[in-house]
Amino acid sequence: MSPDEHKAIIREHVEVLFNQHRVDLTDQTVAADYLDHAPLPGQMPGLEGAQRKWAAYLNAVPDMHATIEDMVAEGDEVAVRWTVQGIHRGELLGIPATGRRAVFRGISIYRLAETKIVEQWEQWDRLDLLQQLGVIPKPGQATASTRPATPDAVGASGA
Repeated sequence: MSPDEHKAIIREHVEVLFNQHRVDLTDQTVAADYLDHAPLPGQMPGLEGAQRKWAAYLNAVPDMHATIEDMVAEGDEVAVRWTVQGIHRGELLGIPATGRRAVFRGISIYRLAETKIVEQWEQWDRLDLLQQLGVIPKPGQATASTRPATPDAVGASGA
């Protein structure tokens, strides 16, 4: 297959999975023995494990929408720079729903064999996401639990 045909498969995968939220159709673009190089802790191998991971993200962010910003393809690999956004309305990796909108960006590299995605590597800024959700304060954003202790706060008497 040509690089342009590989890009078309990735576009279809992103549209069906992240924009139409059709985890049930991912077997059309992803191989059964898919290798996820960024699995969640305890994630089962293969397509079934990846489908559970994707479903967890979609349940946590039911209005998730992904945009492909750039794509580069060579040989059997496609690199994608993407943006995902949505409102955190369900538990996400143990974090209760915050009701906050988040926008995060990342890069994925897919390897294809024939007409299916067989492998994926991804990198995205998880710290930024946690800060947007209010789980971790942003630099300079002190909260009651992160403010430095003052002498009054720790009961120093000055004696």
